Amino acid sequence: MSGFGFTEAQEMYRREVRNFAQKELSQGAKERAKQEIWPRELTKKIGDAGFLGTSIPEEYGGQGSDWVSFGIATEELAKVDFGASLTLLTPGVSYVVLQNATKEKMEEWLPPIVRGEKTTCFAITEPDAGSDAAAMKCKAVKDGEYYVLNGEKTSITGALDGDTAMMFVSTDPSARARGVTCFWLPLDLPGITRSRLVHTGFKPFPATSVMMDNVRIHEEYRVGDEGKGFYAVMGGADFLRIGLSLMGLGSAQASMDEAIAHATQRVAFGSPLAKFEGVSFKIAEHATMIEAARLLCYRALYLKDQGLPHTKESSMCKWWCPVVAFNAIHDCLLIHGHIGYSEEAPLEQRLRDVMGLE
Repeated sequence: MSGFGFTEAQEMYRREVRNFAQKELSQGAKERAKQEIWPRELTKKIGDAGFLGTSIPEEYGGQGSDWVSFGIATEELAKVDFGASLTLLTPGVSYVVLQNATKEKMEEWLPPIVRGEKTTCFAITEPDAGSDAAAMKCKAVKDGEYYVLNGEKTSITGALDGDTAMMFVSTDPSARARGVTCFWLPLDLPGITRSRLVHTGFKPFPATSVMMDNVRIHEEYRVGDEGKGFYAVMGGADFLRIGLSLMGLGSAQASMDEAIAHATQRVAFGSPLAKFEGVSFKIAEHATMIEAARLLCYRALYLKDQGLPHTKESSMCKWWCPVVAFNAIHDCLLIHGHIGYSEEAPLEQRLRDVMGLE
């Protein structure tokens, strides 16, 4: 961003992502949203286009751009395909977390993620612990050059068919949050079992339970020092909240565009729906809310690009933007009438997906 707005380069990038989404993702998006697994070939296509590594340095296969551009790509893909926008989040989180690893490991692990050849996931949530890292029960015990991992992670997005996981476990339970360690865990190791959790939304990226039963992993897969995992989480959480927020707003904007077109064309009582204040006022109010929420997101990303604190802003985004998006999509569904409530339109799917962000 430059001054109060996007730079010319960022606007060009927005057009590039938008054109890609319309050409490569629009066809079949509604059908993909109902599938039980995301097609890996599309992740590869998004990676080939360079969008998975927007804000990742070129030395690790990325574009070396700014975090505002990451937000632009996330929002534009979400307007066309909610699932596609979700693929952009884990490469960024991987980069933030792996900055605690050695340069050699970053060079080994990051490029396949950026190219879309490998997938990873963010495994911190447990049945009895989420952001409360101090309550974590999954543990790793040192055994020579290896660690032995035991416990269960739950509601892990992208773990069902993922190749690796950024796995956060306790190596020192007495130290609570300061005893959490991160491992770059291959998900095909002996002792790992995965099962699908059926959720209302996010169908192609099912929430997954990951069980670890005496899983042995070499110490070279540890990310950073023991006890530093919680800080790796906190370093990535701010950016992740903003990305999720823009996913919701992108879906909401697409719904608004469709509702406006419908209200302009649909005639009732001799006039287009848009002529009735019960419809037009709702559209105007939601347009205002979406625009304000977008500005908050991009301000937070601008602050990140400047190296300035943005935890407060990202937390505001994560609470408010999904609420704004859900309310907008809900009214857009109602404006469409019964067809909006059917599976013929994408609105019910967007409503379920955005509810997950809340």
